[in-house]
Amino acid sequence: MAFPKRAAVWTLVAVLLPLISSRDVLASHSYERTCPNAEWIIRDTINEHASRDPTIPAGLIRLHFHDCFVNGCDGSILLDSTPTDGTNVERFAPPNRDSVRGFEIIEDAKRRLEQACPGIVSCADTVAIAARDSTVRMGGQHYKVATGRYDGRVSSLQLATKFLPSPSMDASTLIKNFKNQGLSVEDLVVLSGAHTLGTSKCNFFASGRFDRLYNFRNTSRADETVNPAYLQHLRSRCPRDGSANTVELDRGSQFSFDNSYFKNLERRNGLLTSDQVLFESERTSGLVRSYAYNSRQFASHFGQSMVRMGSIGWKTKENGEIRRVCNAVNVNKHDTL
Repeated sequence: MAFPKRAAVWTLVAVLLPLISSRDVLASHSYERTCPNAEWIIRDTINEHASRDPTIPAGLIRLHFHDCFVNGCDGSILLDSTPTDGTNVERFAPPNRDSVRGFEIIEDAKRRLEQACPGIVSCADTVAIAARDSTVRMGGQHYKVATGRYDGRVSSLQLATKFLPSPSMDASTLIKNFKNQGLSVEDLVVLSGAHTLGTSKCNFFASGRFDRLYNFRNTSRADETVNPAYLQHLRSRCPRDGSANTVELDRGSQFSFDNSYFKNLERRNGLLTSDQVLFESERTSGLVRSYAYNSRQFASHFGQSMVRMGSIGWKTKENGEIRRVCNAVNVNKHDTL
């Protein structure tokens, strides 16, 4: 395969990913007057928890992503139950079980926000800001988070199962999945770069329909796109008989927000099928190479794509609320200032 020149790829990506400002997000506003310390409170909470557990930031970034892809960025993933759905909620859907975490950190931040500014800051905004602050804490670039989201009162396990991308998806299916959310091919690749942080359990790449190590797509063989040395390493961590082990998504760099995720894809050291296909597909490989070559470009574009993703499906006062706690809807649905 002939690789395009790096300079040409860099120029192409720069053209395809225009700058995104908070003005592109409808109904945004600032807490400067209503709760001036809101962002400081959230950042302080994240830093306090992450200082004790460095895996927290990766979980919070993933939490924001999984929230936005189901009914929009409305905090619905945080609900333990709803009056209409019972416990049949997003949080317990298969794509979120053993994958999404950080619920207790958002609840802690919300508790502190309620003490400072009761009924002002939504859980959905708290998640969005926490994802940004988690990115920055691990070495990513700061970006402005538009605020003004209201919290949703509906949470569906079925919709989470339907709309969240699967670790076994090929590139074409991933592109379609992101397009359905109003996101581009460029957004797909750059947001996948969040896998520069965190880990995955073996069951997402070494068993059942996700298996890349032993029976890829029912072939009784490993996925041929896995680097043989990496395959040996993964099999040692995730034996055929099953394992509850976790493996870093970005080998050698799970606690640093950098572009090594893309370099690993070039080496065919991508952990999940949905990671490695980004390098194998002609529609996405040029972007992977570009970000592997230019870390500053990745950091900048990541913030822009997070803003774009954070604008999906905002709720307003008419169809949402400001929850008093994040894991339950308000007792009185009109209990919003």
